[in-house]
Amino acid sequence: MADPYFGREQTRAKHFILKSYLQALAFKVLTFSDLTYVDGFSGPWESKTENFRDSSFMIAIDVLRDAQQQILHRTGIRRRIGCFFSEKDSDAYAQLEQAVAEFHQPQECFEIKTYEGKFEDAVLDIRSFARTSFPIIFIDPTGWTGYPFHKIKPLFSPPRCEVLINFMYDFINRFAYSADTEIINSMAPILGGQNWPDRLDPDLPRGLAVEKLFRETLKASGDFKFVVSTKIDKATAERPHFFIVYGTKSADGLKVFRQTEYDALRKHAKNRANAMEKQREQRLNVADLFAGYEAEMQEATVDEIVAEQKSLATNRLIETLAARGQLVFSDVASKLLEQFMLRETNIKDICVDLAKAGRIENTWGSGNRKPRDRDLIILRTN
Repeated sequence: MADPYFGREQTRAKHFILKSYLQALAFKVLTFSDLTYVDGFSGPWESKTENFRDSSFMIAIDVLRDAQQQILHRTGIRRRIGCFFSEKDSDAYAQLEQAVAEFHQPQECFEIKTYEGKFEDAVLDIRSFARTSFPIIFIDPTGWTGYPFHKIKPLFSPPRCEVLINFMYDFINRFAYSADTEIINSMAPILGGQNWPDRLDPDLPRGLAVEKLFRETLKASGDFKFVVSTKIDKATAERPHFFIVYGTKSADGLKVFRQTEYDALRKHAKNRANAMEKQREQRLNVADLFAGYEAEMQEATVDEIVAEQKSLATNRLIETLAARGQLVFSDVASKLLEQFMLRETNIKDICVDLAKAGRIENTWGSGNRKPRDRDLIILRTN
C-alpha cells in the first residue's frame, strides 16, 4: 500500500502530534472525567485512504475508542466520550457524516455529533454537547479566519480545558507585512484587535512576531496558564510550514505536550531527510547510498537543539534563583517548560548538573535520585 503521507510529511507530523498527545492525555483525563473532543475544521481534506484513516477525525476516533476500552478494563468504569465534528463545506461534510456514522454508539457511551456550518457558529451546540466533561479542542483551519477568539472564547471557559491550533505560518507570513486594511482587519480576531501591528515584538522577524502575538492573545482569551508552540518545517525546505500552538491550564498537560513535541520533531526530522532524498533521487535519477545516515543526522540535529535549549534554560534558572533565592521543583519545571523546548527529564538533568557543579543545593538525595515536585531548588551563595 502506498504511503498516504508521501509528499505530505508536514501533515504526518501534525497527525503524529495529535495522535500521541490524545493517547497520553486521554488516559489521564478518563481516570477522573468524561471527555469531549472538538474538531473545528474536520474536513476531510486531501485524504489518501478510502476509510479516512489519514484524517484528523478518524485518528481521534480510533485513539479515543481504544482509550475508553482500556480504562473500562482497568477500572470497570465506562467514561462517556463525545466527538464533535464541524465542517462548513457541504461536499466535505457529506463525506464526514457518512464516515463517522457507524461510530456513534450512545449505548456504549461513545457519542458523535456532526455540524454543517461555520465553527464559530457552533459554540452553543458544542457547549451543550460537552456538558461538564473535559474538552479537548483541535482547530486546524486552511487560513487564519473562522475561529475569532471573541466568539469561541466560551469553549475555553471550563476550569480544565486543552486546545491545539494549527497556526498556518507559511500562509500568514505572506501577508504579515501587508498594509492592506482588509487584511489587517481579517487578522484582528486572532491577534487581539485591529491595532495588532503596533503590538508586534520589534526584535523578531515579522512572521515570528505575529506567531508570538497569536500565542499571547490565545493565552489571554482562554485564561490558559501555559501556551507554547511547536515549529514544523516544510518537508523539503528549511523554513517553517506551520506551528502547532498548544494551550493548557495544567502543568501536567504541559509535560505531556513537551514529550510529544520531542518525539514528533525527531520523527519529522527523519521523514524530512527521507523526503529530501527522494526529491534528490527523482531529480538526479540516482540513489544516495548515505540516505539512512542523513536521516540519523537530522534526528541528531533535534538533540543539538535540545542541548542548546538546556544551556539557555540553565542560565535562566540561575538568574531566577538569584532573584528569588529558592523555588520548588514543580515551579521550576513549569516555568522552564513554557519558555524552552525541553522535557521534564531535561529540567531534572539541569538541576542535577548544577548541584554537581556546586551552584545549587542537592535537596533530593544521592545516588540516581533526581528532583521531585516538592523538592526545593536553592541557589548556593558560598
